[in-house]
Parts: sequence; C-alpha cells; structure tokens
Amino acid sequence: FYCAYYFLLRKETFFNSNRWFLLAGLVTSVILPFLVYTKIVWIEPTPEPSYTPTMKYSQLYVPNSHVIENSSFEINWNYIILAVYCIGFLALLIKFAIDFYSLNTVLKGKKVHQQADFKFVDIDQNIAPFSYFDYIVYNSSMYTSLELENIIEHEKVHSDQNHTVDVLVSRIFCVLFWFNPIVWLYKKAILQNLEFIADNEAAKKISDK
Repeated sequence: FYCAYYFLLRKETFFNSNRWFLLAGLVTSVILPFLVYTKIVWIEPTPEPSYTPTMKYSQLYVPNSHVIENSSFEINWNYIILAVYCIGFLALLIKFAIDFYSLNTVLKGKKVHQQADFKFVDIDQNIAPFSYFDYIVYNSSMYTSLELENIIEHEKVHSDQNHTVDVLVSRIFCVLFWFNPIVWLYKKAILQNLEFIADNEAAKKISDK
C-alpha cells in the first residue's frame, strides 16, 4: 500500500481519495494476516515398509553410568525479541500519554470562543497553530490579521473533516508496530496528505492563494 501510494498516487491531486486509500491500507494490513485460505489436496496413500526388528536389546540399552549429560546455557531469542518489543512499545506508549497530557495542559483553563461547530482557543504560548477535533488553537500575537485568517481557514478544514482521527490512528499504529520502518513512512505520508487536503480546501476561501 505504501509503495502504491509513493510511486503512483503521491503526486496526484486526489487528496481525499488518497486519504481513504491510506487508511484502507492500515486496516487491510491488520485484517489480512487473520484470513486463512485452505486448499485440500487428495493424494494416493503409500504403504509404509514393514518393521523388522534387527537390533538386539543389548544394542539399544545404554546403562545410566555411561550417560553423560551435556548441559549448556542456551539463549532463548523469543524472550529477547519479546522483551525488546515491550521496551519499545512501553516507551512510545509513555510518550503518547505525555503528549496527550501536554495537550490537555495547553487547553485547560483557557478561554474558549465558540463559533458554529468550532471552539477557538487563543493562547499566549509560542507554539504552532493546531486543531484537535473541534478545538482550533493559535497565538494571535504571532501573526497579522491576514495570516491568522488564512491559518484559521486551514485549521477549520482539519477540524471539520476530523483529521485528528487519522493522526491518532497513525500514531497508534506506530506504537504497536514501531519495529517496522514502513509504518513511520506511512504515518508521514498520512500527515502530509492531510496538510494537502487542508491547503486545497482553504485556498478556495481565501483571497491570496
């Protein structure tokens, strides 16, 4: 799915179609391993050769005094791989929780201006504008009125089309499958395409494209 997007769809301007294609790729990649295809092949039985006891009991029997136990330490790689995966999983899960806490800290106690389906939050921190579901957060002192108008139109698209869901899904996949480098490239493609969607829709409503 990622290769198909990168080589065939990345430079196309069907941004909304690309969005659903990328999300479908994530869902499909999880479902496919659980699908099992069974094919029954009938073969003619071959008779087994008859057993002929040719060895005597004295040849098979080994006294305990002659048994030498060769005990050596063996590394169980399955446990090591599982431990490494758990460490990476827990580290990214903690980072995800910290980011979520930081986001709530930014929104907590701030004055919210409700307009239609959007909740605008003007903050005094030096952070880039962003949207989180129906919240649109920005620092008005960092931009001119025209710049702020363009930024808000851009963030409105993110909020109106629920792009936060795509971001959360891509992050969850990165937490679960952090060992796969493709999932990080996939997340980058999803986020980049969301920006293309927002820019494309916002450009239809602003004067200076």
